[in-house]
Amino acid sequence: MKNNEHISLNEIGNKIPFTVPENYFEQFALNIESQTKEVTIPVRQLLKPWMFMAAAFIGVLLFAKVTYSVYSTSQDKNNENYEMYVMSQLDESVVYDYYVNNDNSN
Repeated sequence: MKNNEHISLNEIGNKIPFTVPENYFEQFALNIESQTKEVTIPVRQLLKPWMFMAAAFIGVLLFAKVTYSVYSTSQDKNNENYEMYVMSQLDESVVYDYYVNNDNSN
């Protein structure tokens, strides 16, 4: 096989290298119409991805609410335990003095 980098137009001549299949243009409209006919899609199939997305969104919100509730409850317990610890370290006389001094300052 001869490998030419440059082909001149004189070597090609007047022949057309491309051909069209027989009855191509006559069958073209029919082929396009048959390939693009209207397809009906059931409503359930259209809504299916949206339903999955809604379910996932609700699941994420529910998970966030439960997580926040558990976090909030643990924070409240920690605060209560801290207050109880601080109060257990004080004498009654110190607490009385604190309240007496605060009442006098008002």
